[in-house]
Amino acid sequence: MEEFEYILRSVNNQKKKPDSSLKYHSLPPFFNILCYLQTMFQQLLAISSLVTFVLGEIRGVSPENQDLYKPIIENGKQYWRCLNDSSIRLTYDQINDNFCDCPDGSDEPGTNACPSPPFKFYCANKGHFPNFIDQFKVDDGVCDYDVCCDGSDEQGICEDKCEIIHRQYEQYKTQLESFINDALKKKQSLIELAQGKRKQLVNELRKLEAVLPLKKSHLYELEVQLENSNEQETSVFDVLGDHISDLATKLEAHKRDLLKQESRIQSLEKLLAKLSQEYNPNFNDPAVKESIHKYQEYLSNKDEDVVEDIKETNAILLELSEKAKSLVGNTDSTPLQPTIRNMLHHYFQLFTNTFLTKPQLQVKTTLSNDQLINLIDKQKQEISKIESKIDDIKKNLSNDYGSDDILRAFDLTTINKKLGGYTYRINLLHSVAQDDVLIGNYKKYENGKIYFDRGAKCWNGPQRSAIIEFECGKGPDLVSVSEPEKCSYKFIIKGEAWCHPITEQEIQNRFRINYDLL
Repeated sequence: MEEFEYILRSVNNQKKKPDSSLKYHSLPPFFNILCYLQTMFQQLLAISSLVTFVLGEIRGVSPENQDLYKPIIENGKQYWRCLNDSSIRLTYDQINDNFCDCPDGSDEPGTNACPSPPFKFYCANKGHFPNFIDQFKVDDGVCDYDVCCDGSDEQGICEDKCEIIHRQYEQYKTQLESFINDALKKKQSLIELAQGKRKQLVNELRKLEAVLPLKKSHLYELEVQLENSNEQETSVFDVLGDHISDLATKLEAHKRDLLKQESRIQSLEKLLAKLSQEYNPNFNDPAVKESIHKYQEYLSNKDEDVVEDIKETNAILLELSEKAKSLVGNTDSTPLQPTIRNMLHHYFQLFTNTFLTKPQLQVKTTLSNDQLINLIDKQKQEISKIESKIDDIKKNLSNDYGSDDILRAFDLTTINKKLGGYTYRINLLHSVAQDDVLIGNYKKYENGKIYFDRGAKCWNGPQRSAIIEFECGKGPDLVSVSEPEKCSYKFIIKGEAWCHPITEQEIQNRFRINYDLL
């Protein structure tokens, strides 16, 4: 302000006391007037420049940078220095003279004379939103209303459309905010649906984890019942059958040897008896007489134990033949032959039942072994299914399905859309298909994208795969399909689930002018 007052004083002084160097008195009156007018014009230019600065109206400069263009007053004249090189001094009227004087282009903030000025051209856009435009677009003859709605980037050729454009913006803003509010309500419903599905999985997991021990306990009971049933049907004879059979074989062989020896003894006895009866006592043969004497002693002292034992054994076996059915549980009407094997089994079983009785588990059943085996197999299958289901649920609950698990809301949703001559079927958590060709199965959700792989193999190429990206909009709806790489697809899907509260700056960035209404 001091500089402005100084210039005004200089102008007034100039009016009162003309510069003697002009020598107005020696010149014709006409030239005197011309010189005077020239001096006044120079002073008015200085005042105009200073007024322009005071009002902050240097073309292309934003209000926060106006101070950088403050003039330097020296000897009543205004100067200015380049921003990046203060050694370069320009007269103030060299700013925006459409000639690039500073290396950084800072002297031309309002023209396109310099290739790389430090700032972009500032558009005030009164009635709308201030903005900046690239310097090369300034004074190019094109009205860039999307940036400079006031037309300030083009001197005198573009009308100020800020009022009209701002009305369009306000209408767009109202519609967008209304849509966002409705979208956020729908998104909240989707979140509640997704959380409900997650809760269902958690409850199902708890039930399965509670049922599993009961199923295993029941299986154990059935196995015990089967074990007890087998023990009841298995006799000592069945357990020791091989050993008893071997023993019986040996006893039978020994019995045959005894009978054979008995037969031989009887033959010898007959021979000696015949000799004793028929020999001549008058024949004085000491050896014969001694043999006859010993034979007679043998007969008087003969042991009949073997014969009696055999007779007793045969009697016992005959008696046991009547009880053979009960010994082996045989329902056949064919009489069991009396053998030493059966006799041993009978008495051994009697002994074990009397002295070695094994305590039984208190689990009784009326089911047969086959029924028990079928129930056990069925129970094992049920347990296996439960364990597999528990593993699947735990894996599902650990998956990333986006914020608030929102993708769970689309578990049963299929997007069908025909684009580019193909019909696409998309289930966000399962698979993507193009007509009858599988593009990919769900792999993972990561960084806001869903990845699919293991699709059908391309001809002379890799297996198909896909990436799905999302944007806010009415949906879910397939917006576009592309193939950035061979057999690798990119899908863009819009929907309310991917909408968020919107800021004023985001609305401005999304706003597009309807030029038909300008």
